[in-house]
Amino acid sequence: MDPASAAASPRHRSAWLTGFILANALLGSLITCSNIPLASAASDWRSALFLLLALPGHFIFFGALVALPAWVVGRLVRNPRWMIGTAVALQSLWICLLLADAKVFELYRFHLNAMVANMIFGGALSDQVTFSAGMWVLIAFAVVALFALQAFAARLWWRALDRRPGLIGIRRAWWAVAVWLALGQVMTAVSDARGDRAVLAQLAYIPWAQPITMKDTLARLGVHTASASTLPNAGDNVLGYPRQSLQCDARPALNVLVVMVESLRHDMLVPEVMPNTARYAQDAQRFDNHVSTGNATRFGLFGLMYGLPGGYWQAMLAQQRGSAMIDLMQRDGYRMHIYGSAPLYSPEFDRTVFAQVRDRIVNAPSELGRAERDRYVVDRLQADIRNHSANERFFGFVFLDAPHAPYHLPEGFQSPFQPMAQEVNFLKLGPEHDPTPEFNRYRAAVHYSDQMIGQLLDALKHSAIADNTVVLITGDHGEEFNELRQNYWGHNGNFSDWQLRTPFVLHWPGRAPGVTTAPTSHEDFVPTVMRHALNCRNDTADYSTGVDLFGNIPATRPLLVESWSQRGIRDGERIYLFDNFGSATVVDRQYRALHDAEVSPHAVSSSWEQLTRFQKR
Repeated sequence: MDPASAAASPRHRSAWLTGFILANALLGSLITCSNIPLASAASDWRSALFLLLALPGHFIFFGALVALPAWVVGRLVRNPRWMIGTAVALQSLWICLLLADAKVFELYRFHLNAMVANMIFGGALSDQVTFSAGMWVLIAFAVVALFALQAFAARLWWRALDRRPGLIGIRRAWWAVAVWLALGQVMTAVSDARGDRAVLAQLAYIPWAQPITMKDTLARLGVHTASASTLPNAGDNVLGYPRQSLQCDARPALNVLVVMVESLRHDMLVPEVMPNTARYAQDAQRFDNHVSTGNATRFGLFGLMYGLPGGYWQAMLAQQRGSAMIDLMQRDGYRMHIYGSAPLYSPEFDRTVFAQVRDRIVNAPSELGRAERDRYVVDRLQADIRNHSANERFFGFVFLDAPHAPYHLPEGFQSPFQPMAQEVNFLKLGPEHDPTPEFNRYRAAVHYSDQMIGQLLDALKHSAIADNTVVLITGDHGEEFNELRQNYWGHNGNFSDWQLRTPFVLHWPGRAPGVTTAPTSHEDFVPTVMRHALNCRNDTADYSTGVDLFGNIPATRPLLVESWSQRGIRDGERIYLFDNFGSATVVDRQYRALHDAEVSPHAVSSSWEQLTRFQKR
């Protein structure tokens, strides 16, 4: 029977739609399997069994949801062409989404989520990811090819049902699917209750998995349950931030200038890449074992300006509560000079960090290229520095964005690093790809940022505020080029040194230069400024979870770090990873799994206290 010319029985249509859903579920499972270390999973029968149950069931369930509009059309419209066309369009879009998710996960180890949606619909995607015209053509070709293959397969399947009426019995597969789904969810619930990492670790690979957890019920049924090493979400209650009224001198003597460079990783602070900053660091305090509070701009800048873990982001955003440090500066009459090459409203720094002074934010014009935006904000901050009176307090902040992938350079820029990629094709990045051309382009972009920093420092040197200005030069997070040999690229993917460690150069008037190798964090900047620049007498725990960089820095300390989809604790040579389902994984600094290692109770207890310290009870 030709669907273009004749109707079909409801049984025929239902059988066709069932087979089409099952075929696309198989395709979805294969796409996801491309990112699963199958050899490792197969080494444990529980992991293998779970994937066998969970993967097909997961994609059949979502595929059925996607197909619901086609089923409704098939019930309402006599001509089956409409049902087939609707199903082909929706399933093709679903597979496109899975392919995009698989590529994102391959590079960054997180799935497409609400934060990505916020970037897309908030207009910030173009400021985060830049594709060349050739890449867009390739993507468009792939999408058209996928739609064509789906349409061809749909027609073949319809004809197969015409020729072999017995295939209509495939409709009964839904009974087997229901059992399959139930078994997968039961295995998830039991594994969650028992704390079975071999099973729970596989959930991270399944996009948008929403497993059922039944710890209390299973405990009543006699199933032994384990205590999960979980951390709370800050902000579940109303915030009590700061905990005590701040007692600070009303007339601070020091100005503050913060220069933050996008994706600036720790090993870039060398003369051949950053000659101006490296030279400046010789006469400053340098913290060589420093990590950001997260592997994304949102959490890195947040931690630096609040002195808190990134886990407080949502709570501060919900209340539009700015940084206590900015509060004090505003009270004390600091003139605010806040510049963003990338827009400081996405992420919503205008409603968090700079909420009280959002009218002082200047974002570079969006019509300029990324490198030209850096030039724009630096020129304006230079003019502010030159024109500032010595009798007024000054706070300057500038965010330089050129080193964000695909690593932007001004036209005609002569790179000292060769061979250099002329563009970065994200679709080519993979485990066997030689990163040298892309890495050299990244280094060239950092080199360009250093030129901008040199001009700022020169303007400051010849200004009226040169002798009483604190200067910080750092990055929001690092950037990886598959150094771990585990196919991690860029940032947002892990909590390794490559994605978290960043230079931290702090010039403080009246303090001798020096190098600190104890572990430090972005959280430590605020308590240092509050105590030594704003002359606050409070215990730093009243407003921050960091430590005073000029006090006694612990030789070892657990450090909370945040990403879009995970929370971690860096504890010496170990990193504890906590997913959204309450399970914990232990890896070493090279991101090799330590299967028999346990999460340190002290590290969890300390981190729990930090994430709950400013929750009002």
